[in-house]
Amino acid sequence: MNKEDIAEVRSRANILEVVSEHVTMKRSGVNYSGLCPFHDEKGPSFSVRPDKGFFYCFGCHEKGDVFAFLMKKKGIEFPEAVRELAHKYGVQLVETVEQKEEYDKRTHILMLYQQASQYFSQLLKDPTDGVIARDYLEKRGIPEEIIDRFKIGYAGPTWDGLLSYLTSSTKVAPATLEEAGLVRRKADTNSYYDLFRNRLMIPICDDQGRVIAFGGRTLANDDAKYVNSPETPIYTKGRHLYAFNLAKETIKTEDAVIVVEGYFDAITPHQFGFTNTVATLGTALTEVQARSLVRYTESKRVYLAFDADPAGIKAVERGVETLKQVAEGVGIELRVIRIPGAKDPDECLRAPGGPEAFAHAIATAPLLIEYQLEQAIEDCDITSHAGKIEAARRLVPILAHIKKDVDRSEYVRQWSLRISIREEGLLNDVGQYRRDNQLGATPNRGPKQILNRATQRNSLKNVVLEAEMQLLALYLKSFDDYERVSLAMTNDSFLTPSFQIIKEAIDSLEGTFKNVEELQNKLMDILASDKDASAVLIDTILKADELRKQDMPVDLVIKHSKASLLKEKLKRVLTNLSALVGLTENDNDSIALQSKIKQLSALNSEYPSIEKFESLADVHEFKAKIESAMAAEAQTEDEPILETRA
Repeated sequence: MNKEDIAEVRSRANILEVVSEHVTMKRSGVNYSGLCPFHDEKGPSFSVRPDKGFFYCFGCHEKGDVFAFLMKKKGIEFPEAVRELAHKYGVQLVETVEQKEEYDKRTHILMLYQQASQYFSQLLKDPTDGVIARDYLEKRGIPEEIIDRFKIGYAGPTWDGLLSYLTSSTKVAPATLEEAGLVRRKADTNSYYDLFRNRLMIPICDDQGRVIAFGGRTLANDDAKYVNSPETPIYTKGRHLYAFNLAKETIKTEDAVIVVEGYFDAITPHQFGFTNTVATLGTALTEVQARSLVRYTESKRVYLAFDADPAGIKAVERGVETLKQVAEGVGIELRVIRIPGAKDPDECLRAPGGPEAFAHAIATAPLLIEYQLEQAIEDCDITSHAGKIEAARRLVPILAHIKKDVDRSEYVRQWSLRISIREEGLLNDVGQYRRDNQLGATPNRGPKQILNRATQRNSLKNVVLEAEMQLLALYLKSFDDYERVSLAMTNDSFLTPSFQIIKEAIDSLEGTFKNVEELQNKLMDILASDKDASAVLIDTILKADELRKQDMPVDLVIKHSKASLLKEKLKRVLTNLSALVGLTENDNDSIALQSKIKQLSALNSEYPSIEKFESLADVHEFKAKIESAMAAEAQTEDEPILETRA
């Protein structure tokens, strides 16, 4: 999609009008406010600025333009948001021939799956043909309301029922149906037959509720209990979660998600009110699926409720590893539901008192680490000497992988009491395991040193972010400020990638705008598909408003901000050069590097703080001295002077 099309869609798609379809908005000065659709709140903290073309929530800090709002609200990607708004507001998109063909193909296949779903649904309700499937559903206790909600249907025993229906009703070629994964071609012939025959049909939907695949459960004695749709242009295994379209709103309101294994293990919880349940589709939980779960849960609470048999336990372990990788630094709260008195959620919920038992299992679900520790010693006889030793051996690796020292120490204390061994002994073994496997802190660095360094890094990061934000905001504060900061930043770059992307977008426009409002709109069009950069742009626009109110001297802002960045870049260059000294084997190269470090350190001492810079000219002179001090042989292609990125 070209930026002209995106700009045209944005100009026609009034953000207040689009937001108002989902949120009740009230005027508040030049802005409009309402209850945020992305998190629970009692007072309105969600604001729309029609004049700026963006929304911002002061509660959960979600922000973006009209495309970002639609993407977040409907769970769709950027191209889909543009297409939906283009269709709504009558904008004809210009796409490449390949893009248009791919889009048309996907749209056509989506239509075929919708038609197929309706065909299977009608067949299920047929008084004669659907008897066998309806009897099966009745025996499983699935009511009509749930059948309709999940669009459950029936594929008859004939070899070409769906094939005949679709070729006659849509005039589609059998080869297209084969590409869509609905029929198969007989080997070495031009004859086709239905993929699904004599099966209960369970539609798989995308986030928007569009049917994209099927799972077919046999109603006969077939060897394959389930036949599933192959991958197609609209369906990729591992990208979707069953019932996610029906669960996502409850996932938000409950702030938690339950993950199960099979279709009916998802359908039955929905039937009994646990509508925040989703199912994996025949594979271990993938990274893409896990990220979807993370996106919809504020507290990141994920409950795993897989079967209690060995295969289910293995599925928990596989899913856990995926979620651990995705959750690195995010803080997902993983819990494991221990199904009471039954093999799976379906059996549990249908048993007498099942819903209450299931709710209690959720309320008492242990944290993942506790579940893993319990599983580890399940078959150990901790009343015997040998059993205690074996239990301790199994616990050590699990305890050793707990990252926080306090948490790890507390679990060591609890479990040493649990298996009746000395706490010091278990703690020593855990520590030795961490050292042997290089877990945790870098050798020779104590906890205080690590904490101090982390605090310093965060402090420096905040200084850099504030300095770069102020400089970037000046581009959007007024046209005069734009010209002054552009001149000051002609040969400079930002350390933060998102800020640099915005600066490069500004530079690419080369003054092709009449005012900063037009510049802002052009930037929003250019950066629309980059979620991170778009969010930073919104923050920058708000910062520009703040600077207008403060009315600070522009040259002072530029001087302080550039000086802060320059000092930070110099520190990073010195760090890199010091590291190179330790790697250099040639004595002459080492001496040259040490000489440059000495010169640069002297320059750094000349201006110990940004207050020492009396004018912007001092900043430029300081930069020139640094560049002059850097000899060519002290540079490397990987670490150019003053271009070290965060």
